[in-house]
Amino acid sequence: MKRIVIYYSLTGNTRQAAAAVAEALHADLLALEPVRPIPEKGAASILTGGGQATFGVCPPLKPLSLDPAGYDEIILGTPIWAGKCAAPVRTFLKGNPLCRRVTAVFTLSGSGKNDGCLRALARWLPNVRHTLSLCDAKAPQHAENAARLAAFTAEVLGGSAQAQ
Repeated sequence: MKRIVIYYSLTGNTRQAAAAVAEALHADLLALEPVRPIPEKGAASILTGGGQATFGVCPPLKPLSLDPAGYDEIILGTPIWAGKCAAPVRTFLKGNPLCRRVTAVFTLSGSGKNDGCLRALARWLPNVRHTLSLCDAKAPQHAENAARLAAFTAEVLGGSAQAQ
């Protein structure tokens, strides 16, 4: 099975998790990049990134360096902003027939909870079997991420039921 991990990361937390997932699954790695980058720090970051997520904005993306159509399975990674997936992930998913190939999703947030985000993604991702909630590097529960990532990738490889 040919797999790809597609993700968006603003500050590097999701990029780190995506790299770990891709390595464990022997998958290719593809970063989504908006044409106009979201500011990384301060109020501009919150207003731009959080605002886009809240209002369902789909910012244009730079051309992809890999073609996801050439993969059997897509694993999707996103930070959670305002309870939703990051706007660049929304852009990738909106109207994309490849959403049917997304079988696993991992999220990063300050709280490590992804329920609201997964509910929002459910309309685009009918075949998700595995989910994982991770905590951002500044969160106290961050130390649990490595073990949770290992369990998640084992489940994806084994095709077992949903991870929490």
